[in-house]
Amino acid sequence: MIATGPPHSFLVPGNCINLAEMPSVPNIFRHFVAVAAVGAVCAACATQPYDLPNTLGVLPPPRPIPLWLGAAHGTGTTGVSGAASVTPSPTPGWLHVLVSVENSVAGGTYAWSLRSGSCTAQGNVIGPANRYADFIVRADGSGAAEAAIPESLSPSTSYSVVATPAATANPSVTTPAACADLTLGSM
Repeated sequence: MIATGPPHSFLVPGNCINLAEMPSVPNIFRHFVAVAAVGAVCAACATQPYDLPNTLGVLPPPRPIPLWLGAAHGTGTTGVSGAASVTPSPTPGWLHVLVSVENSVAGGTYAWSLRSGSCTAQGNVIGPANRYADFIVRADGSGAAEAAIPESLSPSTSYSVVATPAATANPSVTTPAACADLTLGSM
């Protein structure tokens, strides 16, 4: 077949490949090696524990925050309910303990504390006892208190938060008005 138009009329402008503008095979290979090296470094950083710095200057993901939670329930014939939690305090080495109650007698005063053991087998108060200030129940039957204590909790030990009417607040009293067995989780 013979072309009958001007020379090279079968070529459309813009569809030509200029070999001078294409990267050479060694350049493509260099780019591939660079991308593979960065990927290998990232993979190596991903397996490092939280405490070790990485070489890329990227912050590691935050550690899971241990969180102890429990639902407070009344003991005996009391209909008291509520919740309790223990989380790390912003101050390293300290814990933030919180208790709340509902359906209690308005104006009542409760002494409370975090204890080792369960509600049925209470142990010692965790931290200094004077860190747990008494709280008063509001007119709607609810009340809450919080404390910061210089302690840490062991995942292999059971803990409970105990609220006892302040009139009978005695360290030897083991029957609280409300108690919450805590279970370990994370946020």
